[in-house]
Amino acid sequence: MFFATGLQRSEPIAGDVLMSLKRFVALACVLWWGSPVWASDEVVEVSHWWVSDGERSSIDVIRRHVEREGLRWQAEAAAGSGTSRYSDVLRQRVDAGRPPMASQVIGYDIHEWASQGKLVVLDDVAREQEWDEVVPYDIQHLSKYQGHWVAAPINAHSTNWLWINGPQFARLGLVPPDTWPDLLAILEKAKTAGLIPLAIGREQWEHTLLFESVAVGAGGAEFYRRVFLDLNPNARDIQVLEGIFRRFGQLRPYLDPGFTKRSWDQATDLVRSGKALMQVQGSWVNGEFHHHSMVPGRDYECLRFPDTQGVFLFNSDQYMFFTENTASDETRNAFVRTLMRIELQRELNIATGAAPARVDVPRESFNRCGQQAITDMRGANMRRTLMGSIAMGNANPGPVKRAIYQVVSDHLLGRIDDGEAVSRMRQIMDGASSP
Repeated sequence: MFFATGLQRSEPIAGDVLMSLKRFVALACVLWWGSPVWASDEVVEVSHWWVSDGERSSIDVIRRHVEREGLRWQAEAAAGSGTSRYSDVLRQRVDAGRPPMASQVIGYDIHEWASQGKLVVLDDVAREQEWDEVVPYDIQHLSKYQGHWVAAPINAHSTNWLWINGPQFARLGLVPPDTWPDLLAILEKAKTAGLIPLAIGREQWEHTLLFESVAVGAGGAEFYRRVFLDLNPNARDIQVLEGIFRRFGQLRPYLDPGFTKRSWDQATDLVRSGKALMQVQGSWVNGEFHHHSMVPGRDYECLRFPDTQGVFLFNSDQYMFFTENTASDETRNAFVRTLMRIELQRELNIATGAAPARVDVPRESFNRCGQQAITDMRGANMRRTLMGSIAMGNANPGPVKRAIYQVVSDHLLGRIDDGEAVSRMRQIMDGASSP
């Protein structure tokens, strides 16, 4: 069934009995022959970008849950963390007429695919599992297109974190920084001690992730929403933006020259090994540290970026489902339900380091940083301070995101000064608001 939007509805659940029978047969085959025999429409074919050590552990959680359903897992990974590097690979597959059943996706990329009529509508499963009641509204805004669910959110990462090497933090006699001057003092102390004060990688999204924490810390939640989500700054906001770029430039002396040649996870490894004191990065770092059996409070610290306490800048990993893939409704629905179950979201996000995308997943089995993330997400959802990450495409459509990337990265690399950065940022916002 097709809507006027071109979105395809995933029809219910009349096939549940048939699906259960198929699972029974598959499991019987396991017992009889030692390996399952699947029909071609029972393959869950997935494309994703989880390629780091911790991310591979996370995707393995999804695979195990899928196989417990009697389905066969088939995955293709391409690095890119939701950037154009990944989307270009995915676009080539779709344009060649061989889209996967499901692809990992973040932010406004969901709306871009949905507007082209490429995505299956998931309303029936969403209604059955009551997604409207358990998924935070600001995540729903990205998961839905024209009022219809077109993606299934599996987590809620947040980006405004400091990840700090625990032994070095203790050795230097440091205390958690509450304010911007506190942070600069800590970075200076680390530099004097011969450490890389602030580890970061070469990509523009990483630079923008650092920038957004500086921005919301200096301007506050309402400023961030008005300027970076609504793209509607007032005259005073422009003055604040000038101060934000001044602050951002103050971090430049605490970066090492090697940052232009490394990836985000290599920067994480520098913190893990104690060569760097800290990294400002998303909660996927918690997943990397968990993969290496590190313990919060002993091996590392997770602290909110100064002056952003109470704010949760989110990046929600989601899965979208392509209309042109030949998977049956029963197989697709089984995968969608599996992704959104409490047990998968609990186990998965212990591995990812994120909060689950559902507000009703118990906190108890998460580590200290994971429990804090869940508490922060629930509180921010109530206060309307749960807001999309600019860097991860949860704040703006692709053209705006990429334009901001360029300004922020040029500024961090010293190619433009504060005044030019503000001027170019205003042009982006003016252009986005023009008819």
